[in-house]
Amino acid sequence: MGKKQIIWLIVAILLFLLTGWIGVNSAISLNQTKAETSGSLMEMLETLIYGSASNDPSTFSYPEEDFIALVRVEGTIEASSGDSYLYAGGGYDHAYVISYINSLISVPSNKGILLYIDSPGGTLAESDELYLTLMDYREYTGRPVYAYCQNACSGAYYAAMAADHICVNRNGVFVNVGVYISTYDMSALFEKIGVETVTIKSGENKGIGILGNPWTDEQKEIYQSMIDEAFEQFLGVVAEGRGWDLEELRQKVDGREMSAQQALRDGYVDQIDRFDAYLDAVLSDTGCEWYVDPPQPSGLPFDLSSFLSSLFPRSESQILLDFAEKHDGIKVMAYAENH
Repeated sequence: MGKKQIIWLIVAILLFLLTGWIGVNSAISLNQTKAETSGSLMEMLETLIYGSASNDPSTFSYPEEDFIALVRVEGTIEASSGDSYLYAGGGYDHAYVISYINSLISVPSNKGILLYIDSPGGTLAESDELYLTLMDYREYTGRPVYAYCQNACSGAYYAAMAADHICVNRNGVFVNVGVYISTYDMSALFEKIGVETVTIKSGENKGIGILGNPWTDEQKEIYQSMIDEAFEQFLGVVAEGRGWDLEELRQKVDGREMSAQQALRDGYVDQIDRFDAYLDAVLSDTGCEWYVDPPQPSGLPFDLSSFLSSLFPRSESQILLDFAEKHDGIKVMAYAENH
């Protein structure tokens, strides 16, 4: 390891410790719950790595006065990476959001949810779980769900279908109804560089999508049928959410993104306004004076593991292996690629 790499490694460790100290000792107000902790360096590191009470919605203290809960859906909707806070924070944490929504059901002073969505979508599975959790909240409590969208494409728009009313930012991008599967057929590359994928399987169509194995026409048809089923589910959710006839919706949906004006014109959203104005309207509509914006799960301002890895040179074979690991498996995506 060179001198420059050693210096950067020391800087990274110092930033890690500093960020942990700041996170553990930060205070959070009514809209950001107050938490104070102290202790040894080991306790501080454990809190940073495994999370603290402020990252668990079941420990939040909600006001006794009637309030609206702000639920933030920002970033790609996908499964949480785990309990470790060694990774960069600030993105969408699926487990946290689901837990937060569920915790509100038993809070009598909560009078509704205002979704704040700024997302290109994500995996269909997590988008659907978010939608179903919001629908459960509505069914169990009888309380309204509102949605304000800075941007809401594909899976994010899917989740917004749980809302009674949708308001959008006039400069955002919305709708993008559709699903897809994207993977790589790297068999030609593997052959060129002399890498052979050896797959021992129980059936001809077991292990579809393993990098290095070519796709057959039959395998493509199998996944096309899965995409068709997922698309029907998406259409059904939108038709129910907007009160439309399913067949009429099928005729006009082609997977396009829409501007705010286009989405409003075609009935995909209900209103165009600024967030502050819409928040005031929601509070007035529910008779509440308060809203709660809970603290978001926090982490380092960068991905520590990726940073440390970047300090060491990688061979071409390691780069290829890393690519294969990152793109292993096939997911049905409800996502806008341009965002």
